[in-house]
Amino acid sequence: MAIRKRKESADLTVNPGSDVILNITIGNAQIGASVVRFDKDTDALAKGEIRNLRLGTAADLKGKTLKVTTNVLDTNSLTNGIVVTYAFSTCTPSVILYQDEVKTDGDIMSFLLDFNFK
Repeated sequence: MAIRKRKESADLTVNPGSDVILNITIGNAQIGASVVRFDKDTDALAKGEIRNLRLGTAADLKGKTLKVTTNVLDTNSLTNGIVVTYAFSTCTPSVILYQDEVKTDGDIMSFLLDFNFK
């Protein structure tokens, strides 16, 4: 079992006066989980399956970086493709999709992501 890592960063503009909610979806019938924290915090905000996680308002988030690590285990014998969708309510862009591939069934894809709130 090999572990492949991919680092990415994305800028998000938050609509003023609204709460930002994060949902993470792992596709292609693969399995995985995420750890979510802000850059200056050592404690995780959430971990595991991320559904309807309230991150804060535009005023709370402006200038902050959200660090997300998502590990996906390739369990689908029909494909080695990995797809993870990050949906941020009230942000532009509202959906960020990462697609990649592992070499062998049973390999792990680790996304190390920074989301910068503007």
